[in-house]
Amino acid sequence: MFWEREPEDEFERWMYRMMKRFWERYPKHFAFEFPPFGRVSFEPPTPEVRSIYADIQETDKEILIVAELPGVKKEDININATENQVEISAEVKVGREETEEGREYIHRERTHKKFYRSFKLPVQVIPEKAEATYKNGILELKLPKKETREKRPIKID
Repeated sequence: MFWEREPEDEFERWMYRMMKRFWERYPKHFAFEFPPFGRVSFEPPTPEVRSIYADIQETDKEILIVAELPGVKKEDININATENQVEISAEVKVGREETEEGREYIHRERTHKKFYRSFKLPVQVIPEKAEATYKNGILELKLPKKETREKRPIKID
């Protein structure tokens, strides 16, 4: 189900019905053009794979991606980059915690989860010189831009 809890009031029930109809009626995966980032794809969130929320900024020298990965350890983050695309993925494994005798779970939300997001970059970067830092659930990725040659006019003879 696309909601992690049942709707509580009339508005939420209405919204729940609309979202359910939407995902039943239309394809589960969308892709469209979104300048300046090119092709953007969207998939509905699932319990298996969650989307990563991120901000992308551009300076004269680099592309900066700041992404939220709550509850993820640094060792569990994977980053793959090419000259025009970055993929970020992570996996959190919450083990089966033994409960004290006489206790049992009534409700449990902290379980195994995966994160994934892919970004098409507006300019070419140098992935070998990328720098990444991770602190308090925030991943910061700096990708230096590849130098581009300026356009030159060509005379027609």
